[in-house]
Amino acid sequence: MKTRFSRYTVASLVATGISQLVLFALYGWGGLGAMTASAIAFAVGAVPHFVMIRWWAWGQRGMPRLSRQVVGYLVVTVLGGVVSVLLTTGADWLIGPLLTDRATRTLVLNVTYILSGLPVFVAKYAFLDRVFDQGQDAYEAASSTSVRAANPVAPGTTSA
Repeated sequence: MKTRFSRYTVASLVATGISQLVLFALYGWGGLGAMTASAIAFAVGAVPHFVMIRWWAWGQRGMPRLSRQVVGYLVVTVLGGVVSVLLTTGADWLIGPLLTDRATRTLVLNVTYILSGLPVFVAKYAFLDRVFDQGQDAYEAASSTSVRAANPVAPGTTSA
């Protein structure tokens, strides 16, 4: 459990770093608006995040329940993404009149983007843990080859 949460945390940090670089590039250098830049940044970070948590954190391989896992991941991730995009866009709207320097505004948006993800971090893990564990349990049950004897005592003997 601790290892899985640690790996989930590392994967989330890597995905957040990717998103931050994309947000910085698109908003800071590319001149895109806050909503567009943060939405693209979010989507770019979500793809490697799914791959990292599925393969590394939960140890999932192959196709068992992949569609269920993708749908579960998309639902919880899109909800979190909507929060991030709305808060980032709202911060830009609030600070726009106050800060004319694009670099400073970009820094504020990056901080807002990071902080907006913190409230849902643990809830997202708990939800994804259920989604990925159910898929793994079904896969392990279907591929199990262990055999258990009905009566381990040899016929004609008694156990004392």
